[in-house]
Amino acid sequence: MQEVIDPRDIFIKGKSVVLKALTKSDVENSNWYGWFNDEELSKTLQKHYFPNSLESQLDFWEKNILNSRDKLQLGICRTDSSNLLGVVSLNNIDFINRKCEYAIVVGEKSGQNINIFLETTNLIFNHAFNTLNMNRIYGGGISKELVSLMCRSLGCKEEGVSRQEIFKNGEYHDAYRYGILKSEFVFKLR
Repeated sequence: MQEVIDPRDIFIKGKSVVLKALTKSDVENSNWYGWFNDEELSKTLQKHYFPNSLESQLDFWEKNILNSRDKLQLGICRTDSSNLLGVVSLNNIDFINRKCEYAIVVGEKSGQNINIFLETTNLIFNHAFNTLNMNRIYGGGISKELVSLMCRSLGCKEEGVSRQEIFKNGEYHDAYRYGILKSEFVFKLR
């Protein structure tokens, strides 16, 4: 029997996923820190350069999540389980220019499907635009396919390419950039 999520930790609830406040227990009892030691999972991330440990993940949680006002990082769970599937974040939150950077990592294989990705992204974008009053969300990465998916499915616009920006897997990769404005975002859950 799967353990149900503590309702006090639920921050945003969707149809299939819950975005929850990340707790010390999440760091200690999930495979969160192990995701960044997984070479295959990290192949398109700017991770896996140095080993991650439970202690370093606890330190990151304490220093960068617990009391941050320029970063919002939430755990991704199914609505019927407390099992942490991944994390989603708004980074570099800039309240003067009303912009932030989006990032997501889904580490558990059971959560790596398009519906969880799209619902999670819709929920966090909606929160950014309609609660935090952001005007622009941006992001990017070395996966041109993921950026194309963001543009096709979520209304993001391709904004360019930063040539040879990221060193990964023995070579330099271009970083594909995307962004979306509040006026372009349509909140929809599938």
